[in-house]
Amino acid sequence: MKQLTLATYALRRQKLAVERVIGASTSEESALAARWAQAWHRLVQAQLDLAEAQTAATAETNAHPHRRRYPRPANRVLH
Repeated sequence: MKQLTLATYALRRQKLAVERVIGASTSEESALAARWAQAWHRLVQAQLDLAEAQTAATAETNAHPHRRRYPRPANRVLH
């Protein structure tokens, strides 16, 4: 869950950097803001990948070895 919080923060920062790229008055300012936006994008992607890997690892460890492969059908009462 912590990775998703960090990813959300980084995504907001990336949005601000993109807005700075759009509103830049000089090409140097635009290039600098674009580099920041790219760096924030990489951080967002890394946090999401880490969260996905942890979710997959948690799902594997929570799998019960004696659990049935298919769910049992619901009890049906015929009238």
